[in-house]
Amino acid sequence: MISKYKDLLDQSPNPELASLRLERLLQEDAVRDVLNEKPVEFTRVFVHIIAVSNFLFHYLCREPEAIHLIGSENSELNKIEKVADIEGLRSLKYRELLRITALDIYNQVAYEQILLSLSELADVILDKALKLIDAEQELKWSNKEVPMALLAMGKLGAQELNYSSDVDLIFVCANREDIDGDVNEYHSAVIQRIRLFIRYLEEVKATGFLYRVDLNLRPWGRSAPLVMPIDDTEHYYEASTEAWERFAWLRARFVAGSLSLGADLLERLHPFRYRNILGLDDLERFIGIKAEMADIRQKQGSWNVKMGDGGIRDIEFFIQVLQLVNARLHPELQQTNTLKLLTSMVEIGLVDADEARNIRESYLFLRRLENRLQMVDELQVHDLPDDEEKRLVIARSLGFTDADKSVSLNNFNKYLISQRNVAKACFDKVLLKGQEI
Repeated sequence: MISKYKDLLDQSPNPELASLRLERLLQEDAVRDVLNEKPVEFTRVFVHIIAVSNFLFHYLCREPEAIHLIGSENSELNKIEKVADIEGLRSLKYRELLRITALDIYNQVAYEQILLSLSELADVILDKALKLIDAEQELKWSNKEVPMALLAMGKLGAQELNYSSDVDLIFVCANREDIDGDVNEYHSAVIQRIRLFIRYLEEVKATGFLYRVDLNLRPWGRSAPLVMPIDDTEHYYEASTEAWERFAWLRARFVAGSLSLGADLLERLHPFRYRNILGLDDLERFIGIKAEMADIRQKQGSWNVKMGDGGIRDIEFFIQVLQLVNARLHPELQQTNTLKLLTSMVEIGLVDADEARNIRESYLFLRRLENRLQMVDELQVHDLPDDEEKRLVIARSLGFTDADKSVSLNNFNKYLISQRNVAKACFDKVLLKGQEI
């Protein structure tokens, strides 16, 4: 039976592994029936997925009926209201991940849509997890709801999440004077709610997990309380001189909880995010961040697609510095998404259109590469393998599929170098030799 798929297997990123996995999945009636009735392109994508992704292969072994999701343009998120518990939420996550991965492999939607879909999946899960806690635990304070807001930072805040990103979160709660009741009871209820929320997200079961949570971007970092009142949060950032915190808040976005609290905090921190005046101290802090990035790039080891020389962070840093310097005069730059910012920068004349096209191509390729690395085991991996066989699998998964393996690998390496050079040029332009932008 496997012989009829030989050509598709040979074209897959990892023919030997794909063959073994297809043989296993063909034992399932649901898989056999679907592959017999679907066109060749469907089977090609299916084979591609099981050749690259260990975690999605194991998911299909557990849930072979999910094969129907491949090629579907109908999001599973419209079923969120029917989810009754965290196990159901995990099931929805992997169904939607499989669907998004297939769209990625089909290459029939713009890659920005893949990043947005991954972010929307996280948004919905975070919001639903919070609601499930409220429904299951009946967390009340003086017989009232427990108000707090959840803000997303990093890639989730920018709506460009990876397959296996941590979700960077900051919580904020109501002020003491706005609490009609026992303040300690209220604060205790908020902490309990947050701890349950994080436990639900991070708990690993045989069926997988939801998300790893990173709270290190909150005021004072790891040593700080899990949540602070809105006034205290505002006062912390009013006094902050840390340039990296301003960079972080450029991507802040409300995602769950009390909308009024979240909107209030973002409004209060608007001057911190888009400062009206930038002085020499600000310039020196930007130079300091660039120096720290340059030091990280010198570390030994495999090339890191996120932080390495000519990596994703080079482009993000370039765009964020331009945003910090110009957003006070150009409200259209007061947004969180990297590529939307780049488009706006072209429209107002900050970046040349041809240069922007090159930056866009580089950024999207590097993000696709990053996601291919994370698609394997659903781990937060950023290092490109030095081992040629492992790198070849990644290269073939990105479309470098010459019959000669050495040609495929060589073409991939050449293209990667060209895209890294674009990203590195962005990094080199920022505050060159300490001069002002």
